[in-house]
Amino acid sequence: MNDQQKYCVRCGTNIQIGQNFCTNCGAPQTPQVQQVSPPPQAPTNNTQTKPNKNKSKLWLAICAPLALIIAVVMAVAIGLNSAGKDRTIMVYMIGSDLESQSAAASLDITEMTEANFDPEHTKLLIYTGGTKKWALDEVSPEENAIFEIVDGNINKIQSYEKSLMTNPDNLTNFINYAYDKYPADYYDLILWDHGGGPIFGYGVDENSLSGTPMKMTSLADALSKTSLIGSGKKFDFIGFDACLMGSMEVAKILSSYSNYMIASEEVEPGDGWNYSFLDNLGKNSKVQTSEELAKSVIDQYISSYDDYWYDVDLSMALIDLKEIDPLIDSVDSLFSTVKDEITSQTFSQYSRTMTRDKVYGYSGRDSESYDLVDLMDLCQSLKNTHSDEVSKIEQSLKNTVKYSRSNIDNTNGLSVYFLNYNKQAAEQMLSRYKEVVFSEKYYDFLTKYKNFVTGDRKVTRKVYNDLPKDKDTNNAIEIELSDELKDNYQSGEIIIFRKLGENKFMPVYRSSEVELDGDKLRATSYNLQFVVEVTDADGEIGYGWSMMAEKERTADYADYVSFGILAYNDDSFLGFSTKKYEMHIRVRSGDSEGQIKDIRVDSDDETGLASKMSFDPNKIKFIDLFTGTYKLYNDSGELDYNMESHDMLYGTEANVEKGDTYKVKLVGLDFDFGDIYDGEFSNTKDYYAEFIVHDTQGDSHQLNLVHIDQ
Repeated sequence: MNDQQKYCVRCGTNIQIGQNFCTNCGAPQTPQVQQVSPPPQAPTNNTQTKPNKNKSKLWLAICAPLALIIAVVMAVAIGLNSAGKDRTIMVYMIGSDLESQSAAASLDITEMTEANFDPEHTKLLIYTGGTKKWALDEVSPEENAIFEIVDGNINKIQSYEKSLMTNPDNLTNFINYAYDKYPADYYDLILWDHGGGPIFGYGVDENSLSGTPMKMTSLADALSKTSLIGSGKKFDFIGFDACLMGSMEVAKILSSYSNYMIASEEVEPGDGWNYSFLDNLGKNSKVQTSEELAKSVIDQYISSYDDYWYDVDLSMALIDLKEIDPLIDSVDSLFSTVKDEITSQTFSQYSRTMTRDKVYGYSGRDSESYDLVDLMDLCQSLKNTHSDEVSKIEQSLKNTVKYSRSNIDNTNGLSVYFLNYNKQAAEQMLSRYKEVVFSEKYYDFLTKYKNFVTGDRKVTRKVYNDLPKDKDTNNAIEIELSDELKDNYQSGEIIIFRKLGENKFMPVYRSSEVELDGDKLRATSYNLQFVVEVTDADGEIGYGWSMMAEKERTADYADYVSFGILAYNDDSFLGFSTKKYEMHIRVRSGDSEGQIKDIRVDSDDETGLASKMSFDPNKIKFIDLFTGTYKLYNDSGELDYNMESHDMLYGTEANVEKGDTYKVKLVGLDFDFGDIYDGEFSNTKDYYAEFIVHDTQGDSHQLNLVHIDQ
């Protein structure tokens, strides 16, 4: 070949002298002859070199100027992924308890090995660590390591001394290694593990004594120090296979480092992403752009749960990070106005208006809330009085959220932090939030709002023993509120107790099925309790009792949680263990039978991060449901604000063997359990109701008991 050769300035393909654009990648060329040797090939690992690209041939039947115009258009097309384009995908996989307890990381790695992506143009690297045990033999818990997935195999290409995966330096080093050894046209980063949203951060290393996650500021620091960012480039997309990371705050932080973000507003189910989306990087794939690839991530994620074993909540969105700043400007305009309008006199009204029913990662009032709400849903609550500002936000959000799928009402792609339920921790939460604010104006609004939350109490903290109570013609329990309770009312609940003896009350059911009508708080439903119906292999039916506390209620369903002791006896699952657990039940509106959504075993984890992990109830061999009895009155016979437990368990067992089935049913208070309790209380059916009022400052107020006539 003549030593006067010309090579593409972008991809290195040899082209004819005088040719104005590359036939392989479409990049425009300089007119000068390049007297050079072929460009060096970058190594794909420590020993191998990157194979030459395929040389595609085009017949040039158009004039050179027109060809140049087409080439320029092709070169600037966002995310083009046609033949000849290289993509390096980096998966930072903190195994954590997700791997040691349920092999979730190993299962996802297996999905990656089974994907049919083109290894010539797609390089898939995984950095592993952060767990005490790996299910895959190729991965050791005694080291950190980088693996490459090639032709269905997992090949270790680099080993490191074991160190904490929440150390941002490890993430930086991984990205630098991939960038240096696997040059590409596009780079993607997937962050795999638990997530806690913008305030609590990402990732839990199981080997850490403190269990401290990686803060978002640390994550940003890790990205900023990489050679990729230092060279003026960005990731094509950064995706979170982790819970709760689809927030406005996270998007703003990542906007300096990536073109797109893929993340979920809600907690992810235990199986996380479906990595068959990698098939769309195969040789014959019709996926051409980065947006199309990201859409396939979302579609595969959603569709993979079509036949899941519980009614799972799903959300995932593609965020165009270039559009974040215009969205922030429109949000600033709205909340700057609202900030000026909030006064001591208007605060309670704004609190009632803005408090949302749907809070992501919410575990009920007895748990700390992440207080992440849908951005558009929050803004829509103000549309009646601020229609112009809200309309601008709506349009800007459409430009920012390129694609979003969810089966959750009022979920539009991006969440935002708002003091919704967790008002008791307002000072601490806002102090943490200061590190990740996306807007000083929104932070100023939150600060003023918080000052009213934590300021002088609008409702006196006392026990209400003397409120008038009665039953209306529909036999519904109701109670008349004082003026201060009524004027600052946010929401209410009712707890049904079964009286078992002198000042011994066992909770049966807790629900938000109440309404404020004028000055009266009325229960809209109270004649309920839960039983577990077990049908054994011989067709015999037995019942166990379970106290259920409402976790969340929407127009379509109510979610409940029951606490108890759970035992497994399945070697293929977890082996035998006994731990405190939560059983989550979903009851659709109008139904009398609840569906067991999942079982979540309590851990000692105090990181604040939401867990993807849950356990299939079909693999449970034994459940023990229990509750305690409470002393509601003090020695003077007055209702006590602090319910004191007797530490006496009056629960029941539901033994489930192979071939047995069990259902959770809602039954009336007159349900005949038979002799299901031991002792003198087995036939006691003396029920009482207690209302609880939550005011706009987040305080809760117990009201006197109301006897339920049978």
